Amino acid sequence: MANWKIMDHDMKKIGEKFENGLKEDNDKRKSIQSVEIGVRVLLALVETGGGEGAFLREVADHSGLSRSQAHRYLLSFVNTGVAEQDERSGRYYLGGLTVRLGLAAMARLDTVRIAAEHLEDLLAEMKTTGLLSVWGDYGPTVIRWIDGGIPLFTSLHTGSVLPLQTSSTGILFLAHCPPEQTRERVERERAEGIVVDDLELAAQIEEAGRVGFARTYGTVVPGLSATSVPVLDSQDRLVATMSVLARAEQKAFFSKAKIERIIDVARSASRAIGWQG
Repeated sequence: MANWKIMDHDMKKIGEKFENGLKEDNDKRKSIQSVEIGVRVLLALVETGGGEGAFLREVADHSGLSRSQAHRYLLSFVNTGVAEQDERSGRYYLGGLTVRLGLAAMARLDTVRIAAEHLEDLLAEMKTTGLLSVWGDYGPTVIRWIDGGIPLFTSLHTGSVLPLQTSSTGILFLAHCPPEQTRERVERERAEGIVVDDLELAAQIEEAGRVGFARTYGTVVPGLSATSVPVLDSQDRLVATMSVLARAEQKAFFSKAKIERIIDVARSASRAIGWQG
């Protein structure tokens, strides 16, 4: 009988541990759920308020919560600096802590790495070669040369400086950068004999800004065509360009569908580094 009592006692302990474990698991689920709901409230605040703030009813409606529930979350966020409330209007805004968190996240972003990863996937999909360029001391500079399939024989390589007036990459920099940034480089090119008529150049720049890409056919390297697209940051500034290359004789390579795909990938890369477009 004593053994049965011991076993019964042990079983009770095991049962208590099991129940406590379930309670702890439930508590963990509740705490995680609270965080998830809190994120919903923050997203509602961002999406409904923008820069002008949002009223409690707007946050509640957008997050799918009652006003009392939304108010409790907002109050906690105000108390911790995640949100702020204008006492006169009653509107809620993102707080100073949120700004600090956002800046910390932006500081960790590696725009080159993100853009290169997107370009690598695109080139593997299209089975061709491409390059990633940024603005350097001497103008548009190739910082990544990526072989994605059929090799292309060219003098271009990592570190090459591309002309502003005659490359698809250069046209994008002219379209997106302030004239004071590009003027000296254009003047240097013209002094070296690379001259494009002002009206023709202006038309190419306008078109690139309007359609979201630029194309060239053998103007940089004979026999090589290119389509380039911009990678933009949260301030709509050009941080890099992606270029997809093909042999000039492959007239049908850059079909409408492929160009749309190239643009989509560049926009995905841009959004990954904070672009809001």
